[in-house]
Amino acid sequence: MTTIEDIYTALNPLPAMLSTKGKIEPIATFTLETNAGISVSLSWRKPHSGNNWEREYQSAYGQTFEETLAKTINYITKLPSAEDAKLQDFMKRLGKVIDVGKDYGVSVDFLNPLLESMKRLSENAITYVPDPQHDDIPL
Repeated sequence: MTTIEDIYTALNPLPAMLSTKGKIEPIATFTLETNAGISVSLSWRKPHSGNNWEREYQSAYGQTFEETLAKTINYITKLPSAEDAKLQDFMKRLGKVIDVGKDYGVSVDFLNPLLESMKRLSENAITYVPDPQHDDIPL
């Protein structure tokens, strides 16, 4: 049988794990619902929103706490590193700027350098191989 202390001990490191992935003000919540199962929910402040109340969420569900915790840890482990997440966000924003430029009829002379930069960034992101010695998450 899992006790409240066991649950607290297991959940306590999750916000720190999210912080290593670049998540801001992370929170982990445990919920036990009658006739519905168990969930662990993660949330963190949405980056670049400017508002402290805007958050992103992810939840894992299971029939046992151990199953739900394993799903949660698996999710966190698969998140990109903080650096990769920033690069992905930058590429997404750059892509939007390029699309806006096309919609506005901006000259190809202005867009081509952006398109080339986007291509190089995408190629670097695709060929990146994580270093297992430095991309671990301590449990």
